[in-house]
Amino acid sequence: MIQYILLPIVGFLVGLLIISLGGGGGAVYVGILTAFFNIPPAIAASTSLATTIPTTAVGTFSHWKAGNVNWRLGLTMLVGGVVGSIIGSLFSGLLPQKLYNKLTGLILLLLAVQMLVSFLKKKKAAAETSPGKTVSRRDMVKAIGFGLLGGAMSGLVGLSGGGPIVAGLMILGCQALETVGTSVLVLLGIAVTGFVAHLSLGDINWTLVGLLAVGTMCGAFVGPSLLSRVDKAKLEKVLQPLLFLMTLVMGGILIFK
Repeated sequence: MIQYILLPIVGFLVGLLIISLGGGGGAVYVGILTAFFNIPPAIAASTSLATTIPTTAVGTFSHWKAGNVNWRLGLTMLVGGVVGSIIGSLFSGLLPQKLYNKLTGLILLLLAVQMLVSFLKKKKAAAETSPGKTVSRRDMVKAIGFGLLGGAMSGLVGLSGGGPIVAGLMILGCQALETVGTSVLVLLGIAVTGFVAHLSLGDINWTLVGLLAVGTMCGAFVGPSLLSRVDKAKLEKVLQPLLFLMTLVMGGILIFK
């Protein structure tokens, strides 16, 4: 009975604090469902992806209204994400969980370092990238690569894949708010692909999906509205190091898990 009360609250916090700040919340969902509600990993993974779809859809709409979505980079990255999600799903039963965690953690730590280097270079040059930045072919290739990484994470064990997506967008020069909005768009497409692929791998507890989704959609809708009320210059200064720390912490947790 208590899960009927707690899961919507958990969902709201995930939508407000994680999806609104550029993550899909998949890792949080899987962790909570397996650790606190004793849900089998296969069901937790497919349930997580099913919950992520409506919540990232709401988040994408809210960020689009706020002008935080770079459609060209986002759609390009999404192509890689869809392919990566399919490939990851095909190999999901072959890679040991511990090895997967360590590989993913290592990738995230390397991306965090690259994020820091990119940020320092941009700061040294005193040049901020605007949402209307001209995207080169090299950037497009990189975007597809980051999408592949994020999609593979989702396909393998049902996580959102937000770490490589957020890191990739920042490395490609997106401002913090643009990174947040565009990442949610990419994660929506990855979640849809991963969910379809996982349908044959694990059952879905639709009750859990409903409980989580109601709260998370509310949080994902409210979050961008709150962000739009804050001074963008000040928000950029806070969000950039916060996104870097999120990537760094996620990587460290997975390596030492």
